[in-house]
Amino acid sequence: MLDQYNTALTEYFIKWGAVQSNAANPEFFDNLKAVAVGWKTEDKAEYDRLVAELHDACDHIVEVWMNGRWIAKLHLKDDKLTGGISIIKIMQRRPGSSDAIGLDHVDFYTPEADNGEQAVSQNPKLKWTIETNDVLDDYKWVSIWFADTEAKIKHSTVLNNIIQELQILNDEILA
Repeated sequence: MLDQYNTALTEYFIKWGAVQSNAANPEFFDNLKAVAVGWKTEDKAEYDRLVAELHDACDHIVEVWMNGRWIAKLHLKDDKLTGGISIIKIMQRRPGSSDAIGLDHVDFYTPEADNGEQAVSQNPKLKWTIETNDVLDDYKWVSIWFADTEAKIKHSTVLNNIIQELQILNDEILA
């Protein structure tokens, strides 16, 4: 059941290793902690199938409607994926998107309050951007684009985001 994720992550980390070894400041990249994998599905049927396949291997599953599509955030209760990852984000493609399906990105945690922006900026050969979402006003991260994939460098995990999103919803209900 986890084989497809581990195989894709093994290939991903080989590509990521090239980014790390060519960095002007490899110590920053070496200290990042892989915490989640983002996995895109072609349609709702594939999304439902993958979430159902993973269901019994998880102790927490949260689904959210964002940007016109469903995203499930699943925490593996016993297993870890390649790289020590225990969170899988299953994401439908955005409406009208032709993005590749399968492994989309890996979330990396950094203790740096600026999401590693200063450290990443020391690498002029890297293609990177600062990204935000439309749910949390103060939430941003650094995306590094390489070898047809992405690394998201964040000062929090997707679990922190779930807590904040649910708190906002709770406050709206109680208002």
